[in-house]
Amino acid sequence: MREKFLLFAPPSIGEAEIDAVVDVLKSGWITTGPKSRELEQAFVDDLGVEAALAVNSATAALHLGLAVEGIGPGDAVFTTTMTFCSTVHVIEHLGATPVLVDVDPDTLNLSPDSLRKAIEKVRTNGEFTPRAVIPVHYGGHPCDMEQLFDICSGSGLFLLEDAAHAMPSLYGEKKVGSPLPSGINGMAAFSFYATKNITTAEGGMLTGSAEQIDRARVLSLHGMSKDAWRRYEKGGTWRYDVVIPGF
Repeated sequence: MREKFLLFAPPSIGEAEIDAVVDVLKSGWITTGPKSRELEQAFVDDLGVEAALAVNSATAALHLGLAVEGIGPGDAVFTTTMTFCSTVHVIEHLGATPVLVDVDPDTLNLSPDSLRKAIEKVRTNGEFTPRAVIPVHYGGHPCDMEQLFDICSGSGLFLLEDAAHAMPSLYGEKKVGSPLPSGINGMAAFSFYATKNITTAEGGMLTGSAEQIDRARVLSLHGMSKDAWRRYEKGGTWRYDVVIPGF
């Protein structure tokens, strides 16, 4: 019998992590700033992507990814039946229609064959326009990306990977979230929640092209053209514009 209460998600936190937090508390800068940028750059360097945006959750990253692509009412977004509810919530928050697709019994990941049938069914029905696919690397196990690339390339669908548990999973010799093949339009969302492989207690990351991340960064900051760090760092200016309704 246990003598101590079993914590929900005991993290691996040592003196280095504690010192890093103390450094931030002592710095006088406790909002989004240089440490967030360091984390973003670490993702860029590790995955080889053009850009990354640190946000408050993987849910926010997924939401921003769809918003950047202009997903909205009349659009169909295909995703798996085996996932956390927020994967579907973000589709509904933007007014799009989620289409749930069955999984492969061996991997519990999105079934490419079922996805092809679901896309064809939506196209034939004609009520909604197929726009995007959100595959979930369930438990960190990578989806069959080659087949998903083929489907999205042939259908012109935006590919938004829910990689919440998948840092640093591999498919073939590539890490999940690596740059996509030519002709594939997509992004990837990661989580740093308490139960994830890498944790910041809460938090998430969105990766993609420089253009996609630039737009996502503005959307993530209430539509403001500059964040506080850029306004108030040495040599910065307080002035900014609100260029779009953001979050």
